[in-house]
Amino acid sequence: MVIVDTNQFTDKSPGHLAPVLLQQQIQRGGVAEYLPFKTQSFVPDDLPPALEWASLTAELRPLYDGALLALGRLNGLHLRIEGAQSLLRALWVREAKLSSKVENIDTTASDMVFAAAQRDLPERSRGKEAWNYVLALEFGVESPLPLCTRLIKEIHAKLLTGVRGGDTRPGEFRDVPVYIGDPLRGPREARYVPPPPGEKLDRCIQAFESFVHRNDQRIPPLIAIAIAHYQFEAIHPFRDGNGRVGRVLASRSLVKEQLLDRPTVYFSEFIHKHRQRYADLLLGVSVHGNWKAWVEFMLQAIMTQAQDSIVRTEHLLHLRQSYYGALHQARANPRLMRLVDRLFTTPVVNAQEAQLILDVEKPTVYADLRLCERLRILTEYTGKKRFRDWVARDILHAIEASTEDLRSVFDEDP
Repeated sequence: MVIVDTNQFTDKSPGHLAPVLLQQQIQRGGVAEYLPFKTQSFVPDDLPPALEWASLTAELRPLYDGALLALGRLNGLHLRIEGAQSLLRALWVREAKLSSKVENIDTTASDMVFAAAQRDLPERSRGKEAWNYVLALEFGVESPLPLCTRLIKEIHAKLLTGVRGGDTRPGEFRDVPVYIGDPLRGPREARYVPPPPGEKLDRCIQAFESFVHRNDQRIPPLIAIAIAHYQFEAIHPFRDGNGRVGRVLASRSLVKEQLLDRPTVYFSEFIHKHRQRYADLLLGVSVHGNWKAWVEFMLQAIMTQAQDSIVRTEHLLHLRQSYYGALHQARANPRLMRLVDRLFTTPVVNAQEAQLILDVEKPTVYADLRLCERLRILTEYTGKKRFRDWVARDILHAIEASTEDLRSVFDEDP
């Protein structure tokens, strides 16, 4: 969200400005000092906005129906897949990677899966940071709690526990004013200043919670999800991690609104590809109340990412069947099917883990791992003679690759 000049606000703005005191850092004699700086914060009005909902829904109907159709196709595909849950974890890893990239946390799929496997590798700390997103998403979707303050805080705690940002009160709303912008330039050139902590922030969160439980029959569910996402980002209730928590809540809402059976549509890839437009549209709501353009963007994101999930799921299913086929052709013991299924959950394994999965003695497990290497299901990663790890590179590729690259695989198949 970008707010450059408070004079830009019009009478259509769905909020008001409130004074807030920030701290501007200055240098005196080589020593940093902080001076109070008074500026304006933006406090969004309670949802829903006063719009002609029937007219807006009619204008957006073709795009809305396209998004629903894509969600329906995705649901149908997952209902037909036996053991779909293990395949879906790979989609979660991709979302976590891209959601972290939106926040300038650059990591790789291999770093994340090593973090998931609890390998103690300090150089992969960013993998752990991104993997926490998977844990937060899993927790948020599976929690029996309705969308409430407690759930939002618990998701945030999952996201930031044990990683960078862990010193910013994980699981607690901020108790200090913050700004969004270049920290080197300070609050005088802030792009956005969200509501101040205390009474105003608390009231915004309470109103947000009331809206998501309101079930306003005038507002179709996908549009409600879009405007709720704007509101959460405008409130910015935490010192860190707001964007990631907001995307978890949006993905969760698709399931809780019974638009998806499983959390398999994510927003981060679309947002990352269109970061500037995303920021401009959030600004357009805050300054001009331009809800239509914002909702259009979110509907396009849902439709595009549902289509991506269809392609990616089909690719993962194709990959799993090719692994099964290779094992069958090699007349491998059926127990290795269990190892294949586990790889789609966590595409890295060592001998000790494989032994537990396969329930065999050490000589047998090494023979099984060698067979999986020969069949190109696994690749030894470390290059060591001891404490080795094997990775499923094809699964990692399915996580990393673009939709277009995955489509080309099917185009090349005979």
